[in-house]
Amino acid sequence: MRQPIGAMPVRAYGKYMLVWKLAEGGMAEIFLAKQIGVEGFEKNVVIKRMLPHLSEVPDFVSMFLDEARLAASLSHPNVVQISDLGFADGCYYICMEYLAGEDFAAVIRVMRRRNQQVPLHITLRVLSDAATGLHYAHEATDQRGNPLNLVHRDVSPSNLFITYSGQVKVLDFGIAKAESRASTTSAGVVKGKYQYMSPEQGAR
Repeated sequence: MRQPIGAMPVRAYGKYMLVWKLAEGGMAEIFLAKQIGVEGFEKNVVIKRMLPHLSEVPDFVSMFLDEARLAASLSHPNVVQISDLGFADGCYYICMEYLAGEDFAAVIRVMRRRNQQVPLHITLRVLSDAATGLHYAHEATDQRGNPLNLVHRDVSPSNLFITYSGQVKVLDFGIAKAESRASTTSAGVVKGKYQYMSPEQGAR
């Protein structure tokens, strides 16, 4: 299980309880949380909460809501599942399934510290399963059967998650490109990581 990046008291957030702060990026922060129900029901989930200072910026709010809508429309064993979109304490949040494991970037770092490489058969399994999830996303349609024409745009080791049971999940459709998106990328703005871009994307 990942260690928190900062100590924090357990506290209520909407209908969830925030337990650990796992990470923080330029747009959102990630928490391990619990969904609490009746008769002692508890379920681990992950809350991705938009940073407070961005919650009043329309472009960022639009991007965040787009991510939730896109991800929630995808249901596949190799794509992380989104279960809820909400608003609490002045911030939008996404609730997604909790995955016990590590991203592939962490696996690579551990192997490098040991002066080793990830075994080829493991790398091929991760890439094969990720490709299966991405193919599903690329072929996805809306409720009317129209293609979403979805492209992830940030397929990198940090967005490929491996659970301790061996399941591979593609994460973070936050900068995905789809024809149905309300927000669009401005001309000249490149999204993603250069070292993992396709040649035609990096040349644009």
